[in-house]
Amino acid sequence: MENNEKYNAFSLLKFIWERKKWFLIICITTFIVSAACSLLVRARYRSTAVIYAPRTSSVAKILLNEQNYNERLDMRALATVDETEQMMAYLNSVSLKDSLITKYDLAKYYDIDLSKKGGQTKLYKTITNNLVIKRTDLGSISVSIADWDPQRAYNMTVDAIRWLDTIKNAVDRERLEAAYNDLKRQLDSINKEIAVNDDSIRELMKHGVFNVERQSERYTQQYAIAVAQGNTAAMNRLRSEMDTLAKYGPTLTALLENEFNFSKYQSLTKQKMLDAQLDMNTSVPVKFVIDKPFKADKKFYPKRSIIVIVSVLCAFLITLIVLLFIDKIDEKSTKSSTESDKQ
Repeated sequence: MENNEKYNAFSLLKFIWERKKWFLIICITTFIVSAACSLLVRARYRSTAVIYAPRTSSVAKILLNEQNYNERLDMRALATVDETEQMMAYLNSVSLKDSLITKYDLAKYYDIDLSKKGGQTKLYKTITNNLVIKRTDLGSISVSIADWDPQRAYNMTVDAIRWLDTIKNAVDRERLEAAYNDLKRQLDSINKEIAVNDDSIRELMKHGVFNVERQSERYTQQYAIAVAQGNTAAMNRLRSEMDTLAKYGPTLTALLENEFNFSKYQSLTKQKMLDAQLDMNTSVPVKFVIDKPFKADKKFYPKRSIIVIVSVLCAFLITLIVLLFIDKIDEKSTKSSTESDKQ
């Protein structure tokens, strides 16, 4: 063949046809070996569920909302990207994997010796490879678990989305308990401040100071009457009472203002404590299940036909490249021999 002929399609087909014996032998051998090997690969089945995250799972915010409609506090509102990513983090958490490991004794099932170095890492890696969590184009979350046993794959998928409620509620409850205890300490502090404030108010009331504004108005009116009547005794008594009011009045006013502010803060703290307590004592589903998982009746791996086809094609291409390479070497060797003979 000439060099300019080697790279057109006809010459290449001619080259293959002339060596069809080699191609047939290698491709048939590859077909048989790849088919046999594919039969040795253990079949795997996959069970899949599709869920949506809610906008919020706080019962107190949803049920006790007294303001105008808020989409975020709607029980039916679907999550945004942030809430969806948060739920995916829960599904990928070690807690969920540990739950599956414990219930299904996965270390023994996968024949992994945890006493050996790297055993724990290998176990988590195996589970991670079998557990696929991904966000769909529509914003939902796809939860897939693969296993050699279709029933086990189904059971593990059901448990994964069920334990999502347990894990999420447990994490939220832990945070709520911490917040509740902080609020309780804050409320105790407020109550102590109110008690001290009340004691101070009672001490001032012993001096006859009860309502600065009303008493000041009444004393001023009575003093004017006493002056008009020329009642010196009444004037002296009222002047003394007005001096007492001037002395203790500002302090009483400040204490009463503190009492009002403390009462508002106390009421707000109690309300937040009740909200936290309601959320702690209530467990609600933290997801919307769109597609329930089902027991797979068809394996998803291995695809034996694809394995065989790809193997044969690869064998064919490798054979073609090797034969072309050998042909090129032979051609150069022939040219060298010819040139030597001419000389």
